[in-house]
Amino acid sequence: MHIGFAGPISLAPLRDRLGCEPPATYSFPYTGQLVRAWLEQGHRVTVYAVSQEVTGRWVHEAGPLTLVLVPTRSRARHYLRDFFRVEREALSSAMRDRPADVVSAHWTYEFALAAAQSGLPAFVTAHDAPLRCAWEEGTAFRWLRNSLALPAVHRASALSAVSPYTARHLQRVLRAPGPVQVIPNGIEPAGLPSAPSPAPTDAPAFATVLNGWGPLKNGKAALRAFGRARAQLPGARLLMFGDGFGPGGAAEAWSRSQGLTAGVEFIGSTDHGPLLARVAAEATVLIHPSRLEACPMVLLEAMAMGVPVIAGRHSGAVPWVLGDGEAGVLVDPESREEFASAMVTLGQDTARRARLAAAGRDRVRRHFDLGTVAAAYTRWFETAA
Repeated sequence: MHIGFAGPISLAPLRDRLGCEPPATYSFPYTGQLVRAWLEQGHRVTVYAVSQEVTGRWVHEAGPLTLVLVPTRSRARHYLRDFFRVEREALSSAMRDRPADVVSAHWTYEFALAAAQSGLPAFVTAHDAPLRCAWEEGTAFRWLRNSLALPAVHRASALSAVSPYTARHLQRVLRAPGPVQVIPNGIEPAGLPSAPSPAPTDAPAFATVLNGWGPLKNGKAALRAFGRARAQLPGARLLMFGDGFGPGGAAEAWSRSQGLTAGVEFIGSTDHGPLLARVAAEATVLIHPSRLEACPMVLLEAMAMGVPVIAGRHSGAVPWVLGDGEAGVLVDPESREEFASAMVTLGQDTARRARLAAAGRDRVRRHFDLGTVAAAYTRWFETAA
């Protein structure tokens, strides 16, 4: 099958196949791994992506892989101005000029609308719950951008979602006109670092990996809970990765105003490989206070690496990912007492950490294997086309 991929994508997993150093793209790590899995399963793939480093259409062919990049403007200037009209038209034109059998468009925004506009079969995958995300963030920017999901969902040839929670959102809130196939995100554990076996410690290291300092990812809850937990675990550390969590960033400024910086290392944005290596090597427990997740890669990666997880019991698809507590501890992250108590208990209980690490690895193997996920997509393309 000739699969067209459209969406944010990191080209790092494809660099050895491309045989060149491509321009930087609007990036997301997982999707590049999905494209690689399709190639390894014998499919031909054309990637339609956007880059600020090209001024016209940029095409590179490498055997069964074709990369087509179109220009994108500075996002700060165009998100709300014309709803990505220039980018959507450039993408849909590239799809028509270099057509695939189907276009697998990821996220229900500009790439999905471009796929629908192309005239090719547009298979759209929702990686979030658009209107719930807009509600949680509460900004005009997020409401306007996420409103693109309404026409995208209704113009798609077929819809999938990365979790049952996300599928229900598309059906009940966005009134999706047809069935929604559930295909989760996938993980290839062999390509990840492995955490050491849990061992007793008086100085557990907790870690967060959160993309953005704001109400949705709820970093304040992690800092408040850690401050309370550290009263019982004075040697504990908190490693904070992600945009907004770097030295001198918004998270550190707020923490200083609250007297919550003791034991906290504000690391900030980190390349994906080094981030995973450090989490695997140093984190005793990954804590994830996010109020909403569709199928969080950070939890799948932690589980696959053998890092125990604490996350929100009402945070969208989080309970489903963790098997309703089978492979992680579920808490109310808005309750600093409950969140902190779970941190203290798990930080001190080596045997329980070992059980959760084993259960997490097993759950990823059984339910989130990347090869199985890639094959599920192609079955969906074949049956719904």
